[in-house]
Amino acid sequence: MTKKAILKNMLSRLTILAAFTLVPNAAYAHAFPDKSSPTVGSTLATAPKKVTIWYDASIDRLFSKLTVKNAQGAVVSLTSHVSRNRIELSAPLKPLVAGKYFVYWSVVASDGHHTHGHWSFAVK
Repeated sequence: MTKKAILKNMLSRLTILAAFTLVPNAAYAHAFPDKSSPTVGSTLATAPKKVTIWYDASIDRLFSKLTVKNAQGAVVSLTSHVSRNRIELSAPLKPLVAGKYFVYWSVVASDGHHTHGHWSFAVK
């Protein structure tokens, strides 16, 4: 092989290696909320009995948690749990009065990556 052919071959291999290294792999995706009930930012006429978040990837049962607090910072949710299908995280709620509520979630995806966030809803 000529020097030019060797360099061209090496460049091709490096390009392929870079493509595999830099392109994200779906198997290593973090788990993020797909939808929720109540929906993010909603105002409800009737207080919900629980909060549920559905995720776009499987979440770990031991290291995933959901907490709901009222505007004064008091916890109004009971112990959260992950569903059998491992994509739903929910927590039953104590009886809610009119006001704003904040949902805090923290999950570990089945691949070990941690994500967290928060959002709110209101009850009239």
